Order: sequence, then structure tokens, then C-alpha cells
Amino acid sequence: MGNKYQRILVALDGSTQAEIAFLKAVELAKATDSELGIASIVDIRSFSPNISYDGGLEKAAHEESTARLAEYKKLAEEAGIEQVHTFLEIGNPKTLLARDIPAQFDADVLICGATGLNRIEKIVLGSVSAYVLQHAICDVLVVREK
Repeated sequence: MGNKYQRILVALDGSTQAEIAFLKAVELAKATDSELGIASIVDIRSFSPNISYDGGLEKAAHEESTARLAEYKKLAEEAGIEQVHTFLEIGNPKTLLARDIPAQFDADVLICGATGLNRIEKIVLGSVSAYVLQHAICDVLVVREK
């Protein structure tokens, strides 16, 4: 086969599916002695239009994501992953996960959950994982809850 993953990227959104994706990414990174990238996107499109936008929601979401990334980085390091990188971006998770962050990290594979936090948003905006499957610049592994 000869095609060993050396740079594994996992997408986190706080969902159960993302937690499963993280565990799979750590397992694969350990098995292949790979670097691990952990990405989180603050998607301001998901904020309610009825709330006045003063940047407070974005700041709170950014702080929450920063704390979550630090927590997951620590877990990965405690699991024995030597090189762990974190990526926190604000914008459209579809394009950021399909192209921008994998290019920045030079990812060989992106691991993500089959569904995210909000099923209504999925209907309106479309599934991030479906978009990533079609447009990613690297291999994609979509994990499901068993």
C-alpha cells in the first residue's frame, strides 16, 4: 500500500460525532506515528439574526472554541501524540475544512463526524461533511456513532 498518513486533521464542533472523530483520529495518529491537527470553526452564520450583532457572541464562541481546542490538544498529548497542532478559524466551515485548513496543515486525511450539532442548520445550509467529501483536497474519513 505504501500510502501512510503522516498528517491527520480532525474537525471538532462540540458534537458527539466530533468526539468520536477525535478518538478515531488519535487512534490513527498513534498507529501511524503521525502528526495530529485539530480544527474548530466559529461559524457566525449560525448565530440568530434576531440577536443584535456586537461581536460579543463571536467573542464568546471564540473563547469557548479556544478552551475546547486546548482540552483536546492536552488529551491527544496525554495519549502519546507528540506533535499536535490546533486551528481555530472564523468563517464557513465547509470551505475552511475542505480546502483552507488542510492546505495550511498539508493534511493527508481529514476525519470528521457524519453529523454535527444542529439538524435544522443541516437542512438549511447543507451538511458540512457532505460538502467536504465532495470538495476536500485530501482523503476524508467520516465516522459514525455506533
